[in-house]
Amino acid sequence: MAVFEFLSNKAQGYFFNGLLADFLDNDKQFEQYHRFLAEIDGMAEDVRVCADLPVRINHRTISNQIIRYKDSFKLPEGYLRVPLIIYWKREELERAIVLLTTTYIEAKGCYYCMTEPDSAFSECRNDMIAMCLQDSSLADIKKAFAEMDGGTRAVGAIQRYYDHRYLGNVDDMKEKCIELSRQVFDEASARAVETEDRTPIIYDAILRAFLIKKALYVHYMMSKELLSTRHEGDVKKQRQFAKAYTDEIPIVSLSALWRLEKTEE
Repeated sequence: MAVFEFLSNKAQGYFFNGLLADFLDNDKQFEQYHRFLAEIDGMAEDVRVCADLPVRINHRTISNQIIRYKDSFKLPEGYLRVPLIIYWKREELERAIVLLTTTYIEAKGCYYCMTEPDSAFSECRNDMIAMCLQDSSLADIKKAFAEMDGGTRAVGAIQRYYDHRYLGNVDDMKEKCIELSRQVFDEASARAVETEDRTPIIYDAILRAFLIKKALYVHYMMSKELLSTRHEGDVKKQRQFAKAYTDEIPIVSLSALWRLEKTEE
């Protein structure tokens, strides 16, 4: 099932799902991006948006079992939610852009969760890309939308272009993931000791770390170039290296976050 048909008829649990123009009239959460979203709405007819769509983290998939990030198993069902998905249809083309508001790395991790085997969007993975909705990336999202809408480039080629732009090579990506995860847990730790109910802070940090790990592992495994040049065609060796890379991402355990106490000055 293609992405427009799925989101129009099968998606469940969302906050809003309909015309982007109607979303702009009612939504306040993304108000700072309304002008940009209105531009997107004006670039093609019948542009739609699905907001706050829950995505299931399937812990039975091979990649999740290899990552073995057990704290992610403790997240409530449906805790991963996609802030915005812009989707549209033009003749035979059905396209979608998955938008997270944190980082491009986490957007890729979310995309991989959505499109892995036996997931809801597994048959739609070639119709959609992932981007990060931030002021610095608005021009790129607009460009990607125009290319996808015009059918001038393959969807996969568009995503690979932005992978190179935002991630660099896989070794660069690993360093970005390490730094990002460290930042996530540093910020979560600082906020947790100042907050009476630290549950959402802890859950958010665990989820973000999972998406970072997911993005790095799957991105490594999907590289045919690495398979041939670094691992001599040996998938088992590639998998071992992907896991080793993912293991380098620093985490703070859920239990340790719960035990944090404020340091007296």
